[in-house]
Amino acid sequence: MNSLKIAITQFELRAEPSPYSFLAHVESLVRESAASGADAVVFPELASTGLLASLDHAVTTATVADDYRHGLTARTDAIVDGLVRMAREHRIVVVGGSHNRTAGDGSLRNTAYVVFPDGRVETQDKIHLTPPEHAMGTQGGDDLLVTTIGPFTVGLLICADIQFPELSRSLVERGVELIICPSLTWNRRGVHRVRVGCQARAMENQAYVVMSPLIGHSGLPADGPMHTVGRALAACPVDRTFGRNDGILAEATSGEEEIVYVDLERDLLLASRAKPETPGLKLRRPDLYPKLLADSDS
Repeated sequence: MNSLKIAITQFELRAEPSPYSFLAHVESLVRESAASGADAVVFPELASTGLLASLDHAVTTATVADDYRHGLTARTDAIVDGLVRMAREHRIVVVGGSHNRTAGDGSLRNTAYVVFPDGRVETQDKIHLTPPEHAMGTQGGDDLLVTTIGPFTVGLLICADIQFPELSRSLVERGVELIICPSLTWNRRGVHRVRVGCQARAMENQAYVVMSPLIGHSGLPADGPMHTVGRALAACPVDRTFGRNDGILAEATSGEEEIVYVDLERDLLLASRAKPETPGLKLRRPDLYPKLLADSDS
């Protein structure tokens, strides 16, 4: 097998009254993806944010930091258990988005979960945090996950992480061909930062990049609801091999919840890397780069 059919969700942020309702929402898209023949389905960053509506008090901008730290993290184990069941029952890899969790050292983490049909669960903490995440005391991760989905060696970069080329180049040095980016952005500048980041990382690394955004709003916090925006997409190298002048293989067609399907061909990616139209990975000058970095420090 040299291809992977991937379902990229453009997932609607809703007021979810319970973990059960949230998991039912997720499973509706997992079921549809599996029925459409997808090998993997991808969900966005902080996909369970709608569960703020399940808390037994009014969520406001004054309480939201504590609600993220304690209210949402209390539901994460149940969410992961649900994702494991879905992956097994529907025989599909579920990149279940990211969720707040409490790490063993007591720190708050923004963690993405990759769940396989055999019950395996692999994780990746977000590395580069936003100012609001720093303000609520979230701690960034220090390690990059490299895993396998179908024929592809896969890495995971959560939202802002896609804007740091050092991370994607590190992944590619470890053999990664597909980067998955769960994302949450709440203004148009953020949308373009992530979108352009995905396209740039695909171009400079001759890799596939897929991005799943959270969209819509749950009406919370009550005194300042967060409105999330974005368009699900799949990006590829910009060259003659792919024939996509803008590097976009597929993207959402609306601002509503939907699933974008794309077939990723590994042989095509390897052909792009073997004969780059522009100076690609094959034509790098790794002997030069340490000197340039040393010069910049002097």
